[in-house]
Amino acid sequence: ILMTTGAMVLGAAPLAFATGAGAESREQIGWVLVGGLLLGTFLTLYVVPVAYTLIASHQVRGVIEEDAHQHGQSDEDRPSDKPSETGEPNALGHS
Repeated sequence: ILMTTGAMVLGAAPLAFATGAGAESREQIGWVLVGGLLLGTFLTLYVVPVAYTLIASHQVRGVIEEDAHQHGQSDEDRPSDKPSETGEPNALGHS
């Protein structure tokens, strides 16, 4: 992803830094290309994985709570995502 984006940005750099006749229109297209590629790369590498992690962890927590309700466990018996006082891993693997 980074190598492809780098190659595309370097390829669009002459458009962004164009001078001479007709450069006004080409310069704008160059900056749009460079900005769009950098924004798309940022979203792909950072925002999408963080959003996926948040959604996945929320779904896992919901499944554990539904499972506890189906088996008639009270709040005290239900697995917790809070760290234990003894330092041992809890039901979700957190220590």
